[in-house]
Formats: sequence, structure tokens, C-alpha cells
Amino acid sequence: MRIYLIASNRGVRLVRANTRTQALNHVASQEFTVRVATQDDLVKYLSEVSAVETATPPDQGKLDLV
Repeated sequence: MRIYLIASNRGVRLVRANTRTQALNHVASQEFTVRVATQDDLVKYLSEVSAVETATPPDQGKLDLV
């Protein structure tokens, strides 16, 4: 186990965890909820956000296959 420092606009937290992902999930689960957007969610929020974001893993990029 390691102690990870997680910093955000709200401040700094120290979290003991086995992995970086586990530490981040611990903090995120206390701050956010995640679910699949319903049709009603899309109708309600698409006009409020600038774009739908695409998430990519931070440690991986796209491979250009030739």
C-alpha cells in the first residue's frame, strides 16, 4: 500500500490505497454519482453543456496503425 495525494479545487486529501485508481475511486465515490444518461437527461442537459466529452484513459493514447 502507498499513500496517494489527491488534489482538487476543494483542497488536498491523503488516501492509503493499493493503486492510484483505487485512491481516486475512493475520493470520487464521495463526490460524484455516475449513471447512464436517460433520454430525458439528454433533452434536459444538452442545451446546458458545450459538448459531449469523450473519456480516454489518462495513461493510454491512441495507436496509429499503419
